[in-house]
Amino acid sequence: MTQVLSDSARRDAMAFGEALFARTLDQAPPADRMAWFITDLDDFVAHLNVRARMLFRLCLFVVTWIAPIVGGRMSRLASLSLPDRIEALEALERTPLSLALFGARAIVSLVYYEHPDAAREIGWDRKCLTAVRAEAGEAREEATVTT
Repeated sequence: MTQVLSDSARRDAMAFGEALFARTLDQAPPADRMAWFITDLDDFVAHLNVRARMLFRLCLFVVTWIAPIVGGRMSRLASLSLPDRIEALEALERTPLSLALFGARAIVSLVYYEHPDAAREIGWDRKCLTAVRAEAGEAREEATVTT
């Protein structure tokens, strides 16, 4: 598989993902899950059209460089401690540039929660809604027949 995201963009996405999915202010997700996340994110971005890929990169740029400035720090997001990254993202969320944070968050969340452990943590059984509704309908039919 060809790497689409540069090493720098992968580092920026890792820093963003660790802050976004942190379990506590000082506990990032497990390293093996984040490594999986970056590999899968790169694959996801490789399948985007050029316009969507550029938009994601722009959103990641804002998160990487503008969030720390809004949070009172003059550095790249990846160079901040985990608590400072979280604080910077929260500060960005309160500005008109929060739309860029929303865009980046949407993409990385789609990828992150595809991991079986992350899905399990939020209670997702990895079934589509149609399958869940069909199972519920079958259960209702069985209950009706037995009464």
